[in-house]
Amino acid sequence: MRRGMYLACASLLALAFVSAPVIGQNEAPESLLPPGFNDPAPAPSQAEPLPLAEPGRAVPAPGPAVPVPVVPLPSVAEQEPTDEELSAELAKLQEEMAAQLALTQALPPSARRSLDRIGPLTESHGGYAAASLGNIGGAYAQTLVRRTGGRIVSRWASLGLQKLLLSELATPQGLNGANWAAERAALLLRIGSADGAVRMVQAVDPPAATPRLLNVALDSYVASADPLGMCPLIPFVGASAKGNQWQLIRAICSGFSGEGGSAREQIDRARRQADIDRIDVVLAEKIVGASQNGRRAVTVQWDDVNQLTRWRFGLAMTAGVEPPEALYARADRNYQAWRARAPMAPLASRVQAADMAAAMGVLSSADMIDLYGATFDDPGTNETLRDRTALLRTAYVAADVDDRIRAMQALWNRSENAFVRYSAHILTAHAAARVAPSEELSDYADDLIVSMVSAGFDTSASRWMQVAPQGSLGWAVLAVALPGRSQLSASDVGEFFDNDDSESGRKSAFLVAGLAGLGRISGADRDSLASDLGIAFGGESRWSRAIRAAASEGNDGLVTLLVGMGMQGNDWSAMTPRQLYHVVAALRVAGRQAEARMIAAEAVSRA
Repeated sequence: MRRGMYLACASLLALAFVSAPVIGQNEAPESLLPPGFNDPAPAPSQAEPLPLAEPGRAVPAPGPAVPVPVVPLPSVAEQEPTDEELSAELAKLQEEMAAQLALTQALPPSARRSLDRIGPLTESHGGYAAASLGNIGGAYAQTLVRRTGGRIVSRWASLGLQKLLLSELATPQGLNGANWAAERAALLLRIGSADGAVRMVQAVDPPAATPRLLNVALDSYVASADPLGMCPLIPFVGASAKGNQWQLIRAICSGFSGEGGSAREQIDRARRQADIDRIDVVLAEKIVGASQNGRRAVTVQWDDVNQLTRWRFGLAMTAGVEPPEALYARADRNYQAWRARAPMAPLASRVQAADMAAAMGVLSSADMIDLYGATFDDPGTNETLRDRTALLRTAYVAADVDDRIRAMQALWNRSENAFVRYSAHILTAHAAARVAPSEELSDYADDLIVSMVSAGFDTSASRWMQVAPQGSLGWAVLAVALPGRSQLSASDVGEFFDNDDSESGRKSAFLVAGLAGLGRISGADRDSLASDLGIAFGGESRWSRAIRAAASEGNDGLVTLLVGMGMQGNDWSAMTPRQLYHVVAALRVAGRQAEARMIAAEAVSRA
């Protein structure tokens, strides 16, 4: 617990950089947004413009297996520093925080960052161009962002939207730059990317923060299990920042600024208020108790707590307290995304949340492998999780390819839940990419191809073109996932219809929509196949007109924003073939071919 407290405090002094997911046409593992943040973009090697791969982590060619990377666990001594060590570290951190705050307050106007362009991800490092939203007005931009909720059916659409929101974008006319940053951070938080929301908040200098940005900052730091990250912003918070959470965050920051007496007074005052739940005060008191001058034994009890809020989650993680599983079960799925990335959460808890986080686009294949690897030697790992980790290791290190594939199959089939099944394919993407294609393995081609494409390994998947049977699921995924494919005939596509066992033939419908959006079937064949399936691609809506217009003008950022708005829903049952067609076609026309291919392939895989 004390180690968790220390980590939370230390996080005040460093920005958390997250790696980015690969989007199609590469041989490097997928990672989290923003792509290639630490390295310049590699030159594209084929006709279509390519997104960036995570540098330095290439997928090995098929051959002798290598061990799964295992994150070494800290020693017991590292996990439990002594009181003297903890006090010394906290004192040092408090001094550095005070110096950092003084520097921020003394920053001359000439040294402050502009509000005309805001975002941590520049175009030279893989972000969108500053003018990628076109000349839309501030009111329209704000409306689009606010009307996009946190549930986006496509993992790849979510990844693209996160990349856009983190990019250094020009502030739309009529919007305050800090408020524009706040709207983007709030959407990142709704998507499940608390890390991204914090980075967006940090892109604005504290003296320029508006009340809207400060409120979003509080939500973001709490969701990322780093409430102490708010402390440098407290001096810029005016009297308008009222409410229980602001009172408690001031108490927490007072405690870690060496003002233990003031912190205790604020906690006691909050406890006497009738409109605040006891658990919220207790969690804040628990954190204040870790400060140098505010030690007080506090026990957290969840018996009478019926709801998990962002505040309760973030403060519990910071204090090293795990909320009950029953509360997670009743909470929005965003909590699973935040939980999977919370460094203070127990490893087993993070792994449990990893399936949903990966399917949502918040956790990468490489991150999942690291999590599983770290649990292998963790004495707190239960037998079920240990067995699953052993399967993952077998999928990588077994000398016999049949053993590796059987291990992957066991992971793919461990649950009937659609999110778990898809995340299992993301988890095994690297292992699947290491399997050499052969006719003897054609029965496994479907799952191997879906696994590789789920993490963007389309070049690796392309080696299976001659192995995947015509009309199979693997063939259908490759038909939309690979770059440079020539047009297909109606008879080629029709072969897949006979093998499609999805409900109401939705995979077939999405295949036709994806191929049509990519321009890989003629208009006549599209209409003929659509008629066979009982679907139609005609009809207009305000959204379809807007996304088509944005694409025709080359505003790829606006297209990406409209893609996120158009792909909202709990799962793929919320999508129609017509919507998918417009999404894929708009991305292709706007120059985002890789994203178009990956979304089309995901639709066929997950329908």
